[in-house]
This record gives sequence, structure tokens and C-alpha cells, in this order.
Amino acid sequence: MTAPTLRADAARNLELILEAAESAFAEKGHEACVADIATRAGVGQATIFRRFETKDDLIAAVFERKLEQFIEAARAAGRKKRAWDGLMEFMATATQLHVRDRGFFQGMAEQLMQSPDIRACKQEAMDAVTELVERAKAEGDLRADITPQEIPAFCAAAAAAGTMGPTPNPRAWKRYLSVMTDGMRAS
Repeated sequence: MTAPTLRADAARNLELILEAAESAFAEKGHEACVADIATRAGVGQATIFRRFETKDDLIAAVFERKLEQFIEAARAAGRKKRAWDGLMEFMATATQLHVRDRGFFQGMAEQLMQSPDIRACKQEAMDAVTELVERAKAEGDLRADITPQEIPAFCAAAAAAGTMGPTPNPRAWKRYLSVMTDGMRAS
């Protein structure tokens, strides 16, 4: 079923709310409050609660939006001439998304995966990644033992690695991802 078309001001407010919520959750995790999100969005709390019955509904909407970014990144990667190049581009984008929202969505993922809409989004993303992985193997660039399910794990690991150690460096993910992807290359 197609969602009803929103009035221009309602659509604008929804976008402002989702952007503000995404930012607040990335910074504060679950502790981000609706009042702060409303202030950031320049709307009243009532405007948020007219669209999202609970804070959990807002969290789910932001999570689904993140999954849609993964889907779009995977689709764009699939349009590359060489699947390996697309896979490297996708993994860089996915790792950046993990770095920006470190830990928040990982903590919510199990609860959010109960939603059929979110499960469908995740499956769509995995289908696109699977196609990319299989193509990269067929082209001889990706090791045969790499599975599609490992790609998100590698991205999350590279994102997390940059935050470890005595002096965390949020940009270190690029180095860690490069080392991982070097190991993924077919001989």
C-alpha cells in the first residue's frame, strides 16, 4: 500500500524531524529526548507525536531511513562496471554510516528487526549486497570464501576499530577497512 501524500508543510516538517532525530540519536543514543529533537527540528513536540505515536516509533523510522541509505549505496555500487569497485565503494559508505552512529543502532537492531517493514528493508539491502558479492567472485576479484553476510560485519568491525585504543581516531576506519579489503582480494 502506498503512503498517503503529505501536504508540503507536513512533508517539510517530517524531513526536519527525521534529520533532527538522526542527529540527536547519533550523538546521544537512546538518551536523546523528544524535546531536544523538537527544538532541533524547529517544531513542537506535539508535531512529532502526531506523526510518531511513541519515541520507539521515531527510532524505528530513523533506523529504516538508515537501511534505505544502505540499500541506495548497494544499488549504486551494483551499477559500477567492475563489481569489486562497487563493493569497495559500498563498504566505504556503509562503514562511514556505522562511524556516524556508533553503537546506537547496534543496540536497537534486535528490537527493531521485529518490524516486518524493517526486516523487508534489511532483506532488500542484503539482496543487493549478495548480487554484488557474487558478481565480484564471478569476475575473479573477490575470494570465493567471502559471504555476503560478512560484508556488514567487516564494515562494523572497521568502524569500531577506529574508536579503540588509548587515542581513538574516528578517521582510522579507512585504514582498517583497507587492510580488511586487501585480505578479501582473490589471489
